[in-house]
Amino acid sequence: MVKSLDDDLASIDHIGLALWRAAHDWRNRMRAELAARGYPWHQSAAGEVLAHLGPSGISQAVLTERMGLSKQAVQQLVDQLEAQGVVTRVPDPADGRAKRIVLTELGLADFAERNRVKRLIETQYREKLGPQAFAALEAALARLAE
Repeated sequence: MVKSLDDDLASIDHIGLALWRAAHDWRNRMRAELAARGYPWHQSAAGEVLAHLGPSGISQAVLTERMGLSKQAVQQLVDQLEAQGVVTRVPDPADGRAKRIVLTELGLADFAERNRVKRLIETQYREKLGPQAFAALEAALARLAE
């Protein structure tokens, strides 16, 4: 008897896989909705930079550490966002030799839109699960993260 890939996946199904699937779904919804709203860089790897970047900016060294990528890879992603007018590099006030990545006006609009989309997805999940199950999910995830 030949086993299918679905059979193999069913035999290894676990909570980690379920959490990964849920996170993957959330991320795909987020990317697609932002692209549909005029922020296409979220469909590329460069959009991942923005998940680590708030209105006050971040040093390029800290960004590299948080993303877990090489300096060169992060530099290339930031270059792409800079070319699209989403971010800019400025001298880091804490270290004159370093650069800080900050959002431009377009980047700040993107940041605000990301927050609107996050709330929209959260509302959709709350409606799908119901308010009690959603609250329980939030509490369980917070507890797991402790």
